[in-house]
Amino acid sequence: MGGINSGRRRSVHHGAVEQFPVIDLRVLKRAGLLKPGECTYDTLRWRNQDLEALEVRIFVDLSDDDDASIRIAGDVPDQRAAVECVSGPFGGYRCYFLCPLTGKHCEQLFLADGTFASRKAHGLTYASQSEDDLSRAHRKVRKLHRQVKGDTRYARPRGRKRYAKVREFRRAKSIADGLYLDRLRTMVADA
Repeated sequence: MGGINSGRRRSVHHGAVEQFPVIDLRVLKRAGLLKPGECTYDTLRWRNQDLEALEVRIFVDLSDDDDASIRIAGDVPDQRAAVECVSGPFGGYRCYFLCPLTGKHCEQLFLADGTFASRKAHGLTYASQSEDDLSRAHRKVRKLHRQVKGDTRYARPRGRKRYAKVREFRRAKSIADGLYLDRLRTMVADA
């Protein structure tokens, strides 16, 4: 019991989704590119840490329900992915990509190894899945600081909610500082 290769099989992940360019159906829908019965096109640009920007042209063809697709051309080899639009129970519709590698429904296609495919097909994870306890604590402190200060994503709280949020921020900061000091103590003890 509990020998070599027993239990759950480990999976291999090739990076975090935040590192790769993505085509998101929800963004395309908000931009007005997903209109049943119509053909639309647009240009997408991604700029990572380098000065070179990646640019692709996407052509969304929803004119034929049986052959709806998105065609991607530009700085990557030409690719095509099927789009399936499902009508909702109360009207409207919801669209999904069919992953070119697995054939399963997905809402995002990530560019890895020169191919647009789903997150699971490329073996990508989220950055938060590989964080340790100290990184999680620091991320929580940064989030609470933005909430207390107020920015484009969070409105600055007022009144009692502000006092509660400041108290929560201070508590999270002291927990993060304690974890940091514990990590330093173990590093000094091991040296």
